[in-house]
Amino acid sequence: MNFINPSRIIQTTIANAISSAFDLVIEPSKISLEIGYPKYEAHYTSTIALAITNRLNLSPLQIAEAIALTCSQNLEITSQWQIQALGKGWLNIFLSEQYITKSLLALEQSPIEGIINHDGLWQKRDIFMDFSNKSLVPIWQYAYARCCALIRLAYQNNVGIDVVAIHELSLHLSLKLEPAEISLLLQNLAIANYLENETCLDRHQSRTKLSQSLADAFLQFYDRCRIFGVSREIAVRRIFLISITQKLLLAIAPPEINYAMYL
Repeated sequence: MNFINPSRIIQTTIANAISSAFDLVIEPSKISLEIGYPKYEAHYTSTIALAITNRLNLSPLQIAEAIALTCSQNLEITSQWQIQALGKGWLNIFLSEQYITKSLLALEQSPIEGIINHDGLWQKRDIFMDFSNKSLVPIWQYAYARCCALIRLAYQNNVGIDVVAIHELSLHLSLKLEPAEISLLLQNLAIANYLENETCLDRHQSRTKLSQSLADAFLQFYDRCRIFGVSREIAVRRIFLISITQKLLLAIAPPEINYAMYL
């Protein structure tokens, strides 16, 4: 998957800040970064300051504050996200609404190997019909089927994803997102990041866990966010999010899972 997502950018920025402030080199992939939202107000949180405190002979909070200060001096960064040190040395990262929506647009348009868009729905190139497969978890099945049904309905109501919709979304990057929208997008971003860095080690377990998290986030979104009967700007944005979810549910599914029956 060819997508520069926020988590990787944040990890690289924090690694550069640590190098600048402490002359300590850390691989960006080693920077801990977890989704903090909606449990916390922050979109992401990192405990890297606690992890390197023994190497620097400083308190975690001192390290976190130095990292946050270094990052905040980069105006290109602060226009997209803010970083804050607090507590015992945690780093909380807050993405701007505009940056979140840009990520939404980029993620929908980013290609995934082996997956194509046909008549508005994402599908694997080599589709096979296997109705005897009993391994599909009901919540995944329901979430995926709902995505497909909503996308079809959107096209019937002229709010499907096309050149016009892409242009409309790019014009309304600052529209306020609902918490359930943000949670669903962050789960999709986590999967995009995983797909870029996936290894064979424990692949099945990781894909199963991510499929479950994405299905849970989608059903919360579906329960709390209306798709139709809202302004066109909101409807377009939410259809983009549903399309991304359909694509990544398909991409992250363990190999034995077949969603072709819902296309």
